Amino acid sequence: MFLLNDEMIRKYMDNHLLGIEDFDRGLLLPTHYYFRIGKWVRKWDKKDKNHHPVEIGRPGKEVFEIPPKGYASIISLERFYCSDKVLAIFGQISDLALDGLRLNHSPTIDPNFAGFLEMGIENLLDWPVELAYGTPIGKILFFDISDTYPIHDIANSISASKYERRGARRPDE
Repeated sequence: MFLLNDEMIRKYMDNHLLGIEDFDRGLLLPTHYYFRIGKWVRKWDKKDKNHHPVEIGRPGKEVFEIPPKGYASIISLERFYCSDKVLAIFGQISDLALDGLRLNHSPTIDPNFAGFLEMGIENLLDWPVELAYGTPIGKILFFDISDTYPIHDIANSISASKYERRGARRPDE
């Protein structure tokens, strides 16, 4: 297993071993790719214990607010594809922590994954925080795992049902 650098990431994308839809070349660094907040947000309300869908990323709706000690479920702007030869690890960027926010997520993007990243953002502060569509919130490191090849999906497993639920579609489809 080895870490893909920026040149290798582009090569893997060209060879369809890795995919990043809505790829922004400016967000690719030597060892990772920054991913961004997409347009689908669900804000959780403590009072009624329900979530409220919010669509951002269109004129007049570029930002959303997370209330004090509030929480929002988000989906990445980018859609990712990892072949059976690629595993990714991701986490939040330090700017998020400096703004009093915490990204809640699974630590990996498994081989054969295709879809958007689903995460939560928690406001740890006593005042509201605004976030904008397209804001970088995390980074992803990609690894070649050819030495553990072959990787395959297990029928009727939890990952198979999650992949089916997430699919290759946007939430509005």
